[in-house]
Amino acid sequence: MKKLAIISGSDIRSFGGGEKWIIELYKRIQNFQTTIFSCREDNTKRIDDEKLVNLNIIYFKSIKLLAPLYRSPTFIGMVNLQKISTYNTIYLMDPSLPIIMFLIITLKLKRSKAKLVFGLHTPDFMGKPPLNINKFRWFVSNVYQKIYSLNFLFNLYLLIYKYFVFKIPNIHVLNTQDLKLLKNMDYKGKVYYIPNFLYYNINDIKIKQNKKEFIILFGGRLSVNQKGIDILIKVIQGVIKTNKNIKFHIFGSGEDGQKLVEELSNEYPSNVKYLGFTSNDQVENEYFNASLYIMTSRIEAFPAVILEAQAHGLPVIAFDIKGPHDIIKNDFQGKLIEPFKVEDFIEAILYYYKLWGAGKLSENYKRQIIDYIFSKYSDKKIIPKLEKMLMS
Repeated sequence: MKKLAIISGSDIRSFGGGEKWIIELYKRIQNFQTTIFSCREDNTKRIDDEKLVNLNIIYFKSIKLLAPLYRSPTFIGMVNLQKISTYNTIYLMDPSLPIIMFLIITLKLKRSKAKLVFGLHTPDFMGKPPLNINKFRWFVSNVYQKIYSLNFLFNLYLLIYKYFVFKIPNIHVLNTQDLKLLKNMDYKGKVYYIPNFLYYNINDIKIKQNKKEFIILFGGRLSVNQKGIDILIKVIQGVIKTNKNIKFHIFGSGEDGQKLVEELSNEYPSNVKYLGFTSNDQVENEYFNASLYIMTSRIEAFPAVILEAQAHGLPVIAFDIKGPHDIIKNDFQGKLIEPFKVEDFIEAILYYYKLWGAGKLSENYKRQIIDYIFSKYSDKKIIPKLEKMLMS
């Protein structure tokens, strides 16, 4: 059996969208003996090692450097990573530039014939910082963003990053915008456009029309820069001023937006419930009881959380950015709002509240969303494409 190495650019235990994708792919892939290579960063982990005991994981030590070269393997980490030269296929999930350089040099020195695939899951590949953000907050939030704010350093970094990434002969993209970007940048390698897949069985999905409360759900990393938590706050405040019967449930943790969410839930305890980092069972229950899902992100690649929400029959409101743009193609799925118009976002929420009040967010309505999203993004449809891509 062929050997596959998946190298995570972050600690697999942080259990974000990318890490969850790796874990779910590992569970489903059939034609490989798979090993996950992951850096180890205890202060970012959200799940314990015991929950990953059934996965073959090799951790490599790394250190955090000044951005944008933010994570580099230590000497011991390099020793662990050198094992990748014995694998038939190597899939790199958004690694830092030092890791990319190290792997390319190692494979060349060892004359490895492994198939190398770069998994482009990062939302801002070769791009500028997102628009419509408080410049002072953005500048002071962390060193990584300080470097980004210095245009000449950012451009220099992009040149080096592009040089090494374009040495990789295969790139996997999740959305049509990144596919067009690589073509416009004259990338000469093979580009695979394969979106994210659903982690659910359609027969296990339970449908409920919550007639007692109109609950809006939001979940994910609580990042101001990417997830637009500052925008979320404005949206929720605007909705509550207009209609105090609407409830918001927020799950997720981490980064600079968590304090803002905590403050909001304290300010509006009757309308905003902050759940923190939640288990899969808790999230399932939230999807089951909600009537609408919202996403205020400034940048995304292909948000799995929208697939999850739609797999439970929830219409979704999001800004018309890459990722949501590819998923929400029909009126019954939800609404795409022009970035970053808060008033239009609020108006869309109130529209769905009226539909709910009229009994139109019925079980049949939800079933229509579920059937469509599974027809496009079920694991049975997407996993064979990923396996074909990974075969050397």
